[in-house]
Amino acid sequence: MAAYGDGGLYARGGVWYARLYYRGRLVRESLHTEDRTLAERRLVALRRQRERGTYQDPATRRLTVNELLDDLLIHLEVRGAAGLAKACSTLKAVREDLGHVVARELETSAIERAQQSWLRQGKAPATVNRRLELLRQAYRLAGRRTPPKVAASPHIPLLKVNNARQGFLSGAEIERLLEALSDPDIRDFVEWAGWTGMRPGEIRQLTWTMVDLQASTLHLDPRAAKTRKGRVIALEGPLWAIIQRRLARRRLGVALVFHRESRGRVGQPVRDYRRAFAAAAKAAKLPAGLVPYDLRRSALRNMIRAGVDVTVAMKISGHRTRSTFDRYNIVDETDVREAVTTTVNWLRRTKGGA
Repeated sequence: MAAYGDGGLYARGGVWYARLYYRGRLVRESLHTEDRTLAERRLVALRRQRERGTYQDPATRRLTVNELLDDLLIHLEVRGAAGLAKACSTLKAVREDLGHVVARELETSAIERAQQSWLRQGKAPATVNRRLELLRQAYRLAGRRTPPKVAASPHIPLLKVNNARQGFLSGAEIERLLEALSDPDIRDFVEWAGWTGMRPGEIRQLTWTMVDLQASTLHLDPRAAKTRKGRVIALEGPLWAIIQRRLARRRLGVALVFHRESRGRVGQPVRDYRRAFAAAAKAAKLPAGLVPYDLRRSALRNMIRAGVDVTVAMKISGHRTRSTFDRYNIVDETDVREAVTTTVNWLRRTKGGA
């Protein structure tokens, strides 16, 4: 007779079932056979899985992709992750096409069919990748659970994306853009982005509790930062002027530094301002195709051109790695032309030297 904890076999309707003690509780599951010898072998295999820590009870093995995505959103919420609402929106398509699949049975071929469907709907490769990156994250989280909710993750291939932007604005172009923006709240938002290179999502979350007027500094709360690391920005020159204007437009009961009136409601976050930005860029006769996020790379490039140390510029913009920062600090035709001219002039000056 098997010892307590090893469980055993029993028959129901001619089919053999296993009784197995797992994490202090009795688990019953069908072995899907009427052959006792085969049932005994399957019971031994289940016991080995339990010993190796790879056993999953029947309920866990029936978990769907949707349930893993639910766990991911809870994980993000309890940690105060930025972009939770955006993640919920991004995952809608994943739920519709893959959510019903049993998590352990999700195959790469099904993922690639979903990719194909999304691309045919006109979705950009970067959008498709964002969806699948969250799916990957859900599987990684499920595998780290105690006990693990999945024994293995499917291969989730990402698409090759070549969307590195080259748009930037000089200081003079940013001034022309600001002059063309009629909404003072959007104008302040854009100017702040143009000077600091902060992410729009971070600027959007700035509150007056982060502003120290006496010390003329802004302490970005780690919860508002994408990297989850706070940083300090000195409120000097134009930044101090922006803060003074925001103080004049401060509304009772509104914690946000940057807010606007939307649909008759005051104190709303400055969210989608792309139309206003595009109209102002056109009125200012700026290059076609500029988008608000170009302000981030513009600020970084202008800081480096002005002689700001790279590490200091990274602290202001919130970049954690030099490789990511270097993608933003782009070089344009003018930079190349100046480099060639500088080299030629140097060679002319040193001609005939040692």
